[in-house]
Amino acid sequence: MGESGCGKSTTGRTLMHLLEPTEGSVYFQGKEIGQMLKEDPGKVRQNIQIIFQDPYGSLNPRMTVKEIVGEAVKLYGIAKGAKELDQYVTDVIVKAGLRPEHRFRHPHEFSGGQRQRIGIARALALNPKFIVCDEPVSALDVSIQSQVLNELRDLQQDLGLTYLFITHDLSVVKHISDRIAIMYLGKIVEITSKASMFSNPLHPYTKALMSAIPLPDPTIKVHRVELKGDIPSPIDPPTGCRFHTRCPYATDRCSVEEPLLKEVESDHQVACFLLDD
Repeated sequence: MGESGCGKSTTGRTLMHLLEPTEGSVYFQGKEIGQMLKEDPGKVRQNIQIIFQDPYGSLNPRMTVKEIVGEAVKLYGIAKGAKELDQYVTDVIVKAGLRPEHRFRHPHEFSGGQRQRIGIARALALNPKFIVCDEPVSALDVSIQSQVLNELRDLQQDLGLTYLFITHDLSVVKHISDRIAIMYLGKIVEITSKASMFSNPLHPYTKALMSAIPLPDPTIKVHRVELKGDIPSPIDPPTGCRFHTRCPYATDRCSVEEPLLKEVESDHQVACFLLDD
């Protein structure tokens, strides 16, 4: 779960090297993506695709759906000839929840949810193994969000896809994720399975997030963990543990030493000195 702020997320674009990362490495199938892009960029782009956050700004308004989805298909030679390309694009957009005749329309003729389905179809077109879903439903109405999420989950099962799903919405996380990583100011503070994360959060920041989830029953009393202070600037993060300026349990050690991710329970990693013992 990311924490990139209220604007357009940069996390997914950095993972894809559409934005040059300032530090760190990302590995795909045991190889560093930056190095793979230098050696064989075409293969990387075919195996790793992205669904962008903004269904309005991520589509070329001058291109039809057929051109948007079919552009990379032609480039990679997946479909040969106009007739085969037309059928291929039709099959892909139908998988993504659109109708065959939609391939002749332009993005401005669609709703936000339909535009995001065009983005999904574009990502599926090259038969990738891995898709970065960069807050793909945050710009959509709640009712449309559920439709798109269900379609993404069905596609994952039908096509055997792996998703990296970046979002701020805990209800979305619970609906679609198998494993969850919680981030604070660009650092992962906790990683575990979905069941473990929601039933037994261990990092103080994760506990605060989980306590903020609204419950439909107003009679149930929930202990809310309130975090005081402002989020520090990600450009100039605090020394030591990045969460220490807002953590109710912080000690002097937290301000000078950065905790490392450690397995504190089976398949449950946390970066916090409170759990060292």
